Amino acid sequence: MKFAGIAPSGLQYVVERTIGTMWRTVFFDLDGTLANSGEGIMRCVQYALDREFGIKADIKELRNFVGPPLREQFIRYANLTPEEADRAVARYGERYRAAGIYEISVLPGISELLMELRRAGLRLVLVSSKPTEYCREILSRIGIAQYFDDVVGSDQNGRTAGKPDAIEKAIRVTGCADRNEIVMVGDRRYDVIGAKQCGVGSIGVTYGYGSRMELEYEWPDCIVDNPTELRNVLIGQLMAGSPGGNFLNDGSPNPEIIGEAVKPAKKSGTQRLLDRIDKIYKVWRIVYPILLHLGITTVVASGLIIAALIFGEFVRLPDGTSLYEYISNQMVLLTGIADAAAIPVAWLFMRGDQKKRKEAGGGKYLLNRNKIGVKEIILIALLSIGIAQVVNFLITLIPYEDAIYEETSEEMFYQTGLLLQLAVIGVIGPICEELVFRGLVFRRARDYVGFWPAASLSGLVFGIYHGNVTQGIFASIMGIVFAMIYEHYGTIWASITAHIANNVMATLMNSVIDKFDLPESYYLIYLIVMAIAAVVIWIYIFRKEKKVNKV
Repeated sequence: MKFAGIAPSGLQYVVERTIGTMWRTVFFDLDGTLANSGEGIMRCVQYALDREFGIKADIKELRNFVGPPLREQFIRYANLTPEEADRAVARYGERYRAAGIYEISVLPGISELLMELRRAGLRLVLVSSKPTEYCREILSRIGIAQYFDDVVGSDQNGRTAGKPDAIEKAIRVTGCADRNEIVMVGDRRYDVIGAKQCGVGSIGVTYGYGSRMELEYEWPDCIVDNPTELRNVLIGQLMAGSPGGNFLNDGSPNPEIIGEAVKPAKKSGTQRLLDRIDKIYKVWRIVYPILLHLGITTVVASGLIIAALIFGEFVRLPDGTSLYEYISNQMVLLTGIADAAAIPVAWLFMRGDQKKRKEAGGGKYLLNRNKIGVKEIILIALLSIGIAQVVNFLITLIPYEDAIYEETSEEMFYQTGLLLQLAVIGVIGPICEELVFRGLVFRRARDYVGFWPAASLSGLVFGIYHGNVTQGIFASIMGIVFAMIYEHYGTIWASITAHIANNVMATLMNSVIDKFDLPESYYLIYLIVMAIAAVVIWIYIFRKEKKVNKV
């Protein structure tokens, strides 16, 4: 099977592995094999060396820490004693728990690979030197936990002696009786060495943190260059070892067997129907909170008007106006009461969603809470106001007369008292809209398509919901900004803060400041100051503050 001192390529190995025991259980390494986690690991090592021993290490020099057991690498590459290595591991864990565990992403093609391996009937097990609870959280966070039958890691202190111990532990945990049916897949020589010492097969992958030369030196059963080749090897050997169809009449391997490994399994008509139903259900989950909000607010407002129509003629205000006439002309008041009725309903749906995400294992679906105190609240408010002023100014440059917007503004800002405006437009409205459009629409879309598509979608429907071009453009842009703030801080209260700040300032400017005949230069100075402040705060929040969620 070995020739010229080089392990066979994936395709060569499929051709050769046509007889004998098949690999039915696949042990996967994590770092570099399934996930891109190098930067987070190296930063945590850098932190540990600096905080514990005052060693200033260039992050580029710490690549060797990615993959092998952590304690062993501290001893070998940092020249630490075993006791010092234990302290370094503990210090490493400080940053890893706070930030390092989030600095990770699934490698391209891995999700598809794992899905096809499971469909082919292979048993998948994660085998890592990381603590088991970290492994589970990482798999959930990067969205591939559902493909694994077992997750085997070290104890909380990372004291599994090495890869051989981890593999032996995995064999015990999984109860695999025949070691010939097990293969270890990894990107470093430690994975191959551990596999050989435990008597299981080995596949080296070159797309991770180890080099081809490093892998070839240890003679794995085969080497692959990408997830597609890995899929072909694992599914190909499984199919080649199945009864019948393995060879042609001349004894050569059947090329159709190899070819089948490349083709994804065709879905049945029932499965295609179920997929369509699933897509319709997901769209419905995203859409119906908007319909729910529309329904509640319409029913409440209409109910108030009907009640006033029935009983209002018997009630007269001091100026002689009937209660019905008063209520039917109070759009802001009706909106406030209707939104207040919708808030608890939206909140209950949000809580239900969060509970379901936790029950499903959380992972990438759950947001981590970032620090948010008085300083952060002030920065969020100023950022929102600054961006809103710039967007408003740019919209005024559009040569378009929006009669619907002018009529709406007239009724909202010039026919209603300031205190009622601040209560409804400034507070109640933003809370209700954030719960619906960010807490439900954005978060549900994020579960399915990720952050940016979800943020764009929630912003777009938020804009359309406003019913006119001017507010539609403004709300679409600000909706995306609110989603970014929500994602960064991991709490709906962050986006509610931004929304309230924007609406309160808009109310004050339209109802109070516009009544003063101020020179245009004053507005331009204010606009420039707020624009600069928004840029500075944006850089600080999204570049300097700790990132706990990916924006």
